Parts: sequence; C-alpha cells; structure tokens
Amino acid sequence: MNRRSIPGLALLALLAAAGVYLLARVDRPHPPRAALSVAGALRNADNAGFLRADSPRAFRFPADHGPHPGFRTEWWYYTGNLETREGRRFGFQLTFFRSALTATPQARTSEWAASHAYLA
Repeated sequence: MNRRSIPGLALLALLAAAGVYLLARVDRPHPPRAALSVAGALRNADNAGFLRADSPRAFRFPADHGPHPGFRTEWWYYTGNLETREGRRFGFQLTFFRSALTATPQARTSEWAASHAYLA
C-alpha cells in the first residue's frame, strides 16, 4: 500500500462508519419517552369542583390550622430563628405542600391514615 491511498481509505472508512450509524438509527425503533413533572401535572389541571380563595373569609381556629380539603392547593410554613453561642444568627423555613388530585377526596380506611378530626 502506498501513501497516496491512505487518505482515500480513511475517507472510505469514515463514510462506511457514517452509513452504519445512520442505518442503525433508522432501523432501531425509538422507545417512548416518559417524563414526570409536578409542574406539568398541575399546569393543565382541571379546577372544576374546587373552592377558590377569591375573597376574604373568617378564620376559625383550631380547625383552620389544618387542611382545607375543598381547595386544590395549600401549604404550611414552619419558620424560626436560631443563634449560636458565638452570636451567629440563622433563619430557617420548612414548607409542606398539599395538592389535591381530584375535587372529591377518596375515603381513607386505613388504620394508619392521617386524621384531622381533632381540629374540627
């Protein structure tokens, strides 16, 4: 083999590799792509049947400390401030979100299910 044939063979090998790659992509079926996104699930949500917080309302405690199942989304904050012995200060916030999937909650018959009856 002489030196003049090396570039030609390299080009031929490159074209053959490209052809194999393209044929492999065409012949292979593409599996469906699944994605899970909270924002996507809520973006196109149907709000029919849920209450809306569109006007002032009177609060009743202790019942209003807990969930309001008629609303689609709620959140609760637990915030605080800490200070070290050296005087460094820190703030923190823990947030719990509740987002209903349907306007009619499912019955929870488990002995382990959360109950908010004590808040009524």
